[in-house]
Parts: sequence; C-alpha cells; structure tokens
Amino acid sequence: MLNKFITLAFCALSMISGSAFAGDMAECIKIDDKDKKHFCLASYAGSSTYCEKINNGEVRRDCMFKVVKLQREVTYRPTKPKPVEE
Repeated sequence: MLNKFITLAFCALSMISGSAFAGDMAECIKIDDKDKKHFCLASYAGSSTYCEKINNGEVRRDCMFKVVKLQREVTYRPTKPKPVEE
C-alpha cells in the first residue's frame, strides 16, 4: 500500500514539476538532473528523442505521453478557413 502511494505521489510531482520546467529551452539546459533536463527539453520541443534519453522508466513513460499529447494538439488544431476570393 505504501509503495503504491509513493509511486502515485512521484507521478503527481513529476507532472507538476514537468510543466513548471517547460518555460524556456535555455532554462532546461541549466537543470543538473539529466532525467529532469530531458523531460523539460521534450516538453518544450515536443520531441520523443529527449524522452528516449531518460533512464527512469516511469518518467520516460510520462514524457512519451506528454509528447504524444503535444503532437496531437498541434496536428489536430483547427485551422482558419482561407478567405474566398471573388
């Protein structure tokens, strides 16, 4: 039971801290922890290449889900219709 609580707390904290880190790519470079740095870079760039460099499996999975969500938002974003010339 305690193990599940710790895992849940870690996931919640990683999602909160991941969104806080994704302010600017230059801020991501300054992070010392490599897993957090790659999560930040992936969140900012929307690239799974950075997620693949993460050693922690749970953080890597969360990173992949976040990147897929970002890519889907960009791909399926509604576009404005082009004005019709008369």
